[in-house]
Amino acid sequence: MGKVWTQLRVSGAYGDPVELAVIIPARNEAATLGAQLDAMQDQAFDGDWEVIVADNQSTDDTARIVTERAEAWPRLRLVSADDIGDKSHAINTAVAASAADAFLFTDGDDIVMPGWVQAGADALATHDLITGPLDLVALNEPWLADSRGMSSDNLTGNFEGLFPCIRGNNYGITRSAWEALGPLPLGVYPVDDVTLSLEARRIGIDVVGVPDLMVEYRYRTDVGSLWKQGHGYGRGRSRIVRNLVDHGEERPGRFAGAKSWAWLVVNLPGVVTGPGRARWVWVLANRLGQVRGSVENRVFYL
Repeated sequence: MGKVWTQLRVSGAYGDPVELAVIIPARNEAATLGAQLDAMQDQAFDGDWEVIVADNQSTDDTARIVTERAEAWPRLRLVSADDIGDKSHAINTAVAASAADAFLFTDGDDIVMPGWVQAGADALATHDLITGPLDLVALNEPWLADSRGMSSDNLTGNFEGLFPCIRGNNYGITRSAWEALGPLPLGVYPVDDVTLSLEARRIGIDVVGVPDLMVEYRYRTDVGSLWKQGHGYGRGRSRIVRNLVDHGEERPGRFAGAKSWAWLVVNLPGVVTGPGRARWVWVLANRLGQVRGSVENRVFYL
Protein backbone atom coordinates (compact mmCIF):
# COMPACT_ATOMS: atom_id res chain seq x y z
CA MET A 1 0.00 0.00 0.00
CA GLY A 2 0.90 3.63 -0.18
CA LYS A 3 2.18 6.20 2.26
CA VAL A 4 -1.21 6.95 3.86
CA TRP A 5 -1.58 3.26 4.79
CA THR A 6 1.74 3.25 6.66
CA GLN A 7 1.03 6.45 8.54
CA LEU A 8 -2.38 5.28 9.76
CA ARG A 9 -1.06 1.93 10.96
CA VAL A 10 1.74 3.57 12.91
CA SER A 11 -0.57 6.17 14.45
CA GLY A 12 -2.87 3.48 15.86
CA ALA A 13 -5.88 4.25 13.64
CA TYR A 14 -5.73 0.73 12.27
CA GLY A 15 -8.75 -1.22 13.53
CA ASP A 16 -9.11 -4.66 15.08
CA PRO A 17 -8.97 -7.64 12.69
CA VAL A 18 -12.36 -8.41 11.15
CA GLU A 19 -13.57 -10.58 8.31
CA LEU A 20 -15.23 -7.80 6.35
CA ALA A 21 -15.47 -4.00 6.33
CA VAL A 22 -18.22 -2.03 4.63
CA ILE A 23 -16.84 1.33 3.44
CA ILE A 24 -19.15 4.32 2.93
CA PRO A 25 -17.46 7.52 1.69
CA ALA A 26 -19.70 10.45 2.53
CA ARG A 27 -19.87 14.17 1.96
CA ASN A 28 -22.96 16.04 3.12
CA GLU A 29 -25.14 12.92 3.22
CA ALA A 30 -27.11 13.81 6.35
CA ALA A 31 -30.44 13.72 4.51
CA THR A 32 -30.00 10.15 3.26
CA LEU A 33 -27.32 8.44 5.36
CA GLY A 34 -29.74 7.35 8.08
CA ALA A 35 -31.68 5.16 5.67
CA GLN A 36 -28.47 3.52 4.46
CA LEU A 37 -27.33 2.85 8.02
CA ASP A 38 -30.77 1.41 8.84
CA ALA A 39 -30.31 -1.00 5.96
CA MET A 40 -26.86 -1.93 7.28
CA GLN A 41 -28.18 -2.67 10.75
CA ASP A 42 -30.85 -4.93 9.21
CA GLN A 43 -28.25 -7.08 7.44
CA ALA A 44 -28.26 -10.74 8.52
CA PHE A 45 -24.61 -11.77 8.61
CA ASP A 46 -22.95 -13.89 11.28
CA GLY A 47 -19.38 -13.01 10.36
CA ASP A 48 -17.16 -10.51 12.12
CA TRP A 49 -17.67 -7.23 10.27
CA GLU A 50 -17.66 -3.47 10.64
CA VAL A 51 -19.07 -0.41 8.89
CA ILE A 52 -16.79 2.58 8.34
CA VAL A 53 -18.13 5.95 7.20
CA ALA A 54 -15.36 8.17 5.85
CA ASP A 55 -16.44 11.79 6.24
CA ASN A 56 -14.98 13.81 3.38
CA GLN A 57 -15.31 17.51 4.24
CA SER A 58 -18.99 17.44 5.15
CA THR A 59 -20.50 20.71 6.34
CA ASP A 60 -23.81 19.21 7.48
CA ASP A 61 -24.64 16.71 10.23
CA THR A 62 -23.09 13.66 8.54
CA ALA A 63 -20.44 13.18 11.23
CA ARG A 64 -22.89 13.74 14.07
CA ILE A 65 -25.30 11.15 12.70
CA VAL A 66 -22.56 8.53 12.52
CA THR A 67 -21.16 9.38 15.93
CA GLU A 68 -24.55 9.13 17.61
CA ARG A 69 -25.36 5.86 15.85
CA ALA A 70 -22.03 4.38 16.81
CA GLU A 71 -22.80 4.85 20.51
CA ALA A 72 -25.61 2.30 20.21
CA TRP A 73 -24.08 0.20 17.42
CA PRO A 74 -20.39 -0.56 18.07
CA ARG A 75 -20.01 -2.13 14.64
CA LEU A 76 -20.10 1.40 13.17
CA ARG A 77 -17.05 3.69 13.01
CA LEU A 78 -16.41 7.19 11.73
CA VAL A 79 -13.08 8.18 10.19
CA SER A 80 -12.17 11.65 9.04
CA ALA A 81 -10.89 12.24 5.52
CA ASP A 82 -11.16 16.01 5.65
CA ASP A 83 -7.65 16.88 4.53
CA ILE A 84 -8.37 16.24 0.82
CA GLY A 85 -11.75 16.70 -0.84
CA ASP A 86 -11.86 13.59 -3.02
CA LYS A 87 -13.99 10.43 -2.92
CA SER A 88 -11.01 8.20 -3.67
CA HIS A 89 -9.13 9.75 -0.76
CA ALA A 90 -12.08 9.02 1.53
CA ILE A 91 -12.08 5.39 0.41
CA ASN A 92 -8.31 5.07 0.76
CA THR A 93 -8.46 6.52 4.26
CA ALA A 94 -11.22 4.15 5.37
CA VAL A 95 -9.47 1.08 3.96
CA ALA A 96 -6.22 2.13 5.61
CA ALA A 97 -8.06 2.40 8.93
CA SER A 98 -9.34 -1.19 8.74
CA ALA A 99 -7.75 -4.58 9.33
CA ALA A 100 -10.45 -6.40 7.36
CA ASP A 101 -9.72 -9.33 5.07
CA ALA A 102 -12.11 -7.94 2.43
CA PHE A 103 -14.12 -4.79 1.71
CA LEU A 104 -17.54 -3.86 0.38
CA PHE A 105 -18.23 -0.34 -0.89
CA THR A 106 -21.43 1.63 -1.24
CA ASP A 107 -22.58 5.26 -0.99
CA GLY A 108 -24.37 7.22 1.69
CA ASP A 109 -27.25 8.30 -0.55
CA ASP A 110 -28.15 4.78 -1.73
CA ILE A 111 -29.62 1.79 0.14
CA VAL A 112 -28.28 -1.75 0.16
CA MET A 113 -30.83 -4.53 -0.25
CA PRO A 114 -31.41 -7.31 2.32
CA GLY A 115 -28.72 -9.98 2.09
CA TRP A 116 -26.19 -7.58 0.58
CA VAL A 117 -23.44 -8.15 3.14
CA GLN A 118 -23.88 -11.94 3.11
CA ALA A 119 -23.86 -12.03 -0.69
CA GLY A 120 -20.70 -9.94 -0.79
CA ALA A 121 -18.91 -12.00 1.83
CA ASP A 122 -19.82 -15.27 0.09
CA ALA A 123 -18.62 -14.00 -3.30
CA LEU A 124 -15.37 -12.57 -1.93
CA ALA A 125 -14.51 -15.99 -0.52
CA THR A 126 -13.85 -17.15 -4.09
CA HIS A 127 -13.45 -13.97 -6.17
CA ASP A 128 -11.17 -10.95 -5.80
CA LEU A 129 -13.35 -8.23 -7.35
CA ILE A 130 -17.16 -8.25 -7.42
CA THR A 131 -20.05 -5.98 -8.27
CA GLY A 132 -23.79 -6.30 -8.64
CA PRO A 133 -26.97 -4.90 -10.19
CA LEU A 134 -28.76 -1.70 -9.28
CA ASP A 135 -32.43 -1.14 -8.52
CA LEU A 136 -33.15 2.12 -10.34
CA VAL A 137 -36.82 2.39 -9.44
CA ALA A 138 -37.20 2.10 -5.66
CA LEU A 139 -35.68 5.48 -4.71
CA ASN A 140 -36.70 7.48 -7.78
CA GLU A 141 -39.91 8.92 -9.14
CA PRO A 142 -41.06 7.00 -12.25
CA TRP A 143 -40.50 10.00 -14.50
CA LEU A 144 -36.91 10.35 -13.29
CA ALA A 145 -36.13 6.66 -13.69
CA ASP A 146 -37.63 6.74 -17.18
CA SER A 147 -35.65 9.85 -18.09
CA ARG A 148 -32.33 8.07 -17.76
CA GLY A 149 -33.29 5.06 -19.87
CA MET A 150 -31.09 2.67 -17.89
CA SER A 151 -31.54 -1.03 -17.21
CA SER A 152 -31.07 -2.40 -13.71
CA ASP A 153 -30.62 -6.06 -14.56
CA ASN A 154 -26.99 -6.07 -15.73
CA LEU A 155 -24.71 -7.78 -13.23
CA THR A 156 -21.74 -5.58 -14.14
CA GLY A 157 -21.18 -2.25 -15.77
CA ASN A 158 -19.01 -1.89 -18.87
CA PHE A 159 -16.96 0.71 -20.66
CA GLU A 160 -18.13 1.18 -24.24
CA GLY A 161 -18.50 -2.60 -24.57
CA LEU A 162 -14.73 -3.07 -24.21
CA PHE A 163 -14.43 -4.45 -20.68
CA PRO A 164 -16.67 -5.11 -17.65
CA CYS A 165 -16.63 -2.66 -14.77
CA ILE A 166 -17.53 -2.54 -11.13
CA ARG A 167 -20.16 -0.02 -10.05
CA GLY A 168 -18.73 2.61 -7.74
CA ASN A 169 -21.64 2.40 -5.31
CA ASN A 170 -21.78 -1.39 -5.25
CA TYR A 171 -18.60 -3.45 -5.29
CA GLY A 172 -16.26 -5.53 -3.19
CA ILE A 173 -12.60 -6.45 -3.21
CA THR A 174 -10.30 -8.74 -1.23
CA ARG A 175 -7.41 -7.27 0.69
CA SER A 176 -4.89 -9.03 -1.54
CA ALA A 177 -6.45 -7.51 -4.65
CA TRP A 178 -6.61 -4.08 -3.00
CA GLU A 179 -2.94 -4.25 -2.14
CA ALA A 180 -2.20 -5.10 -5.77
CA LEU A 181 -4.38 -2.27 -7.12
CA GLY A 182 -4.74 0.39 -4.45
CA PRO A 183 -4.73 2.97 -3.20
CA LEU A 184 -7.15 4.56 -5.65
CA PRO A 185 -5.69 7.46 -7.64
CA LEU A 186 -7.05 10.89 -6.75
CA GLY A 187 -8.91 13.12 -9.15
CA VAL A 188 -10.59 10.35 -11.16
CA TYR A 189 -14.16 10.60 -9.82
CA PRO A 190 -16.74 9.84 -11.19
CA VAL A 191 -14.91 7.22 -13.26
CA ASP A 192 -13.00 5.83 -10.28
CA ASP A 193 -14.86 2.55 -10.77
CA VAL A 194 -13.87 2.32 -14.44
CA THR A 195 -10.29 3.22 -13.56
CA LEU A 196 -10.05 0.45 -10.98
CA SER A 197 -11.70 -2.05 -13.33
CA LEU A 198 -9.24 -1.25 -16.11
CA GLU A 199 -6.24 -1.68 -13.85
CA ALA A 200 -7.68 -4.96 -12.55
CA ARG A 201 -8.04 -6.26 -16.09
CA ARG A 202 -4.41 -5.45 -16.81
CA ILE A 203 -3.17 -7.64 -13.98
CA GLY A 204 -5.62 -10.46 -14.63
CA ILE A 205 -8.29 -9.79 -11.98
CA ASP A 206 -11.78 -10.40 -13.34
CA VAL A 207 -14.86 -8.36 -12.42
CA VAL A 208 -17.48 -10.89 -11.29
CA GLY A 209 -21.18 -10.00 -11.19
CA VAL A 210 -23.14 -11.19 -8.15
CA PRO A 211 -26.96 -11.27 -8.59
CA ASP A 212 -27.79 -10.82 -4.89
CA LEU A 213 -25.37 -7.93 -4.39
CA MET A 214 -28.01 -5.32 -5.15
CA VAL A 215 -28.22 -1.64 -4.22
CA GLU A 216 -31.08 0.82 -4.61
CA TYR A 217 -29.56 3.76 -6.51
CA ARG A 218 -30.75 7.32 -5.97
CA TYR A 219 -30.64 9.65 -8.97
CA ARG A 220 -29.93 13.36 -8.75
CA THR A 221 -33.18 15.27 -9.13
CA ASP A 222 -32.34 18.91 -9.88
CA VAL A 223 -31.00 20.14 -13.19
CA GLY A 224 -27.81 21.54 -11.68
CA SER A 225 -26.84 18.24 -10.07
CA LEU A 226 -27.74 16.29 -13.19
CA TRP A 227 -25.56 18.61 -15.25
CA LYS A 228 -22.58 18.40 -12.91
CA GLN A 229 -22.71 14.61 -12.70
CA GLY A 230 -23.28 14.08 -16.43
CA HIS A 231 -20.48 16.48 -17.36
CA GLY A 232 -18.15 14.67 -14.96
CA TYR A 233 -18.93 11.31 -16.50
CA GLY A 234 -18.30 12.56 -20.02
CA ARG A 235 -15.06 14.26 -19.06
CA GLY A 236 -13.90 11.19 -17.16
CA ARG A 237 -14.56 8.82 -20.04
CA SER A 238 -12.15 10.83 -22.15
CA ARG A 239 -9.46 10.25 -19.52
CA ILE A 240 -10.12 6.52 -19.76
CA VAL A 241 -9.72 6.65 -23.54
CA ARG A 242 -6.44 8.53 -23.14
CA ASN A 243 -5.33 5.79 -20.76
CA LEU A 244 -6.22 3.10 -23.30
CA VAL A 245 -4.36 4.93 -26.06
CA ASP A 246 -1.26 5.36 -23.91
CA HIS A 247 -1.21 1.61 -23.21
CA GLY A 248 -1.74 0.67 -26.86
CA GLU A 249 -5.08 -1.00 -26.06
CA GLU A 250 -8.32 -1.09 -28.00
CA ARG A 251 -10.26 2.15 -27.65
CA PRO A 252 -13.80 3.27 -28.54
CA GLY A 253 -14.36 4.78 -31.96
CA ARG A 254 -13.63 8.47 -32.41
CA PHE A 255 -17.31 9.16 -33.11
CA ALA A 256 -18.71 6.76 -30.51
CA GLY A 257 -21.12 9.45 -29.31
CA ALA A 258 -22.59 10.27 -32.74
CA LYS A 259 -25.96 8.70 -31.93
CA SER A 260 -26.21 10.74 -28.75
CA TRP A 261 -25.55 13.99 -30.62
CA ALA A 262 -28.28 13.05 -33.09
CA TRP A 263 -30.59 12.15 -30.21
CA LEU A 264 -30.17 15.65 -28.77
CA VAL A 265 -31.36 17.23 -32.00
CA VAL A 266 -34.31 14.90 -32.45
CA ASN A 267 -35.47 15.21 -28.84
CA LEU A 268 -34.99 18.96 -28.37
CA PRO A 269 -38.78 19.60 -28.36
CA GLY A 270 -39.07 17.29 -25.37
CA VAL A 271 -37.38 19.76 -23.01
CA VAL A 272 -40.78 21.36 -22.32
CA THR A 273 -41.61 18.42 -20.02
CA GLY A 274 -39.87 17.54 -16.77
CA PRO A 275 -38.81 14.03 -17.82
CA GLY A 276 -37.76 15.21 -21.27
CA ARG A 277 -35.70 18.05 -19.83
CA ALA A 278 -33.96 15.77 -17.32
CA ARG A 279 -33.02 13.28 -19.99
CA TRP A 280 -31.89 15.97 -22.45
CA VAL A 281 -29.77 17.81 -19.88
CA TRP A 282 -28.14 14.54 -18.83
CA VAL A 283 -27.21 13.60 -22.41
CA LEU A 284 -26.00 17.11 -23.30
CA ALA A 285 -23.87 17.32 -20.16
CA ASN A 286 -22.26 13.99 -21.02
CA ARG A 287 -21.55 15.08 -24.59
CA LEU A 288 -20.02 18.43 -23.63
CA GLY A 289 -18.03 16.83 -20.84
CA GLN A 290 -16.64 14.39 -23.35
CA VAL A 291 -15.68 17.22 -25.69
CA ARG A 292 -13.92 19.05 -22.86
CA GLY A 293 -12.17 15.87 -21.79
CA SER A 294 -11.07 15.20 -25.36
CA VAL A 295 -9.41 18.60 -25.52
CA GLU A 296 -7.80 18.24 -22.09
CA ASN A 297 -6.49 14.76 -22.78
CA ARG A 298 -5.60 15.33 -26.45
CA VAL A 299 -7.70 12.44 -27.64
CA PHE A 300 -10.40 12.48 -30.34
CA TYR A 301 -13.47 10.98 -28.72
CA LEU A 302 -16.77 12.65 -29.52
